Amino acid sequence: MTGARNRTALFAAFASLGVTAAFVPAALPSAERMLSAELSAAVPALFAGLLVGVLLSGPLLVRRPARTTLILGSALQAISLVAGVWAGHPTVFLAAAALAGLGFGLVEAAGSVAAKTAATGSATGLLSALLGTVAVCAALTPLAVAAGSEALPVLSILAVVPLVTIVLLAGGEEPSPSDAPTRRDLRGLAALLPFAVALPLYVGVETVLSGWSAVIPERALALDPAAAALGTSAFWALMALGRFGAAALRTASVSPVAILAVGTFGAACLMAVAGTLVDRAPEGALLALAASVVLLAPSYGLIVGLALDRLDAARSAAVTGALVACGAVGGTFVPTLVLLIGRDPASSTTLIVSAALCAVVPVLVLVAARAGRRAPTRP
Repeated sequence: MTGARNRTALFAAFASLGVTAAFVPAALPSAERMLSAELSAAVPALFAGLLVGVLLSGPLLVRRPARTTLILGSALQAISLVAGVWAGHPTVFLAAAALAGLGFGLVEAAGSVAAKTAATGSATGLLSALLGTVAVCAALTPLAVAAGSEALPVLSILAVVPLVTIVLLAGGEEPSPSDAPTRRDLRGLAALLPFAVALPLYVGVETVLSGWSAVIPERALALDPAAAALGTSAFWALMALGRFGAAALRTASVSPVAILAVGTFGAACLMAVAGTLVDRAPEGALLALAASVVLLAPSYGLIVGLALDRLDAARSAAVTGALVACGAVGGTFVPTLVLLIGRDPASSTTLIVSAALCAVVPVLVLVAARAGRRAPTRP
């Protein structure tokens, strides 16, 4: 993907990810009231669809340009948003959530590949800005859902975001898929292993903080559920701050490895502090968690960007889906593990275990950086 139009489409595509990521969790209470049904399974359905989407993206990206996968994923997201708000039966809403995840996975993987092509130099700076856009839209979407909660079909307007992506991409020039063979360089592929381990750890810790961004303040401060729900918007606003901050640092030529290592180590320390404070000084614990979110926010884009920087374009298309799938697996299993150990999302144990997992990420990144200097991937 090249050109200003396609670059704009790329930002629109990532904006749609923010809408999809926040819409399903934010709309659940209103949908449950509208359908008089328990719809908690919509969140696992969303993640299951995401995992299928990123697994499908690998074969698609090898055979077709990223633009094709972006259009398909955006169309699925638009359909799912309309189906979700007009659902007349719980099964339809659950199916819409799974379809939203499928489209999300396709767009996320294809967008990461397209960002490598569109970036000048390293993909880390552009990915940080794109993921900052995700965070901004994810912070705003719950506010839109709250405003339209009494008339859920009105929220069909949210489908405009993925449709804009389709319109922009439909007018662009279709690049030809690469016919260059993808050579296997085992040393180069082995250098990606630390990233493949770091991604599920990071995504798992982020999911702990995002998935329980309303529950943690509610239980720590005994808040009204309606007020606690603002914790989700606050979480994504802090994510946007951290991601755009990282994009600015990359523009200033700060090393992505330095940003990632310092940020994740600092976030781990702050989460551990929050764990020690949550029972006796919950306000201080929440402030520490807020600061940890800002530091942690750039990690996903930096990890994926650093991994893609070690690959040529053909291998990026083949590998990106697998990397994103690693993250999706972590988003499913790490929170489950943390909850089994900590029992309560707002418990001291939960936060300290999350901090310990987070502390492994900078170690893996430094190992990967060192391996990359020893054995660079040849095109």
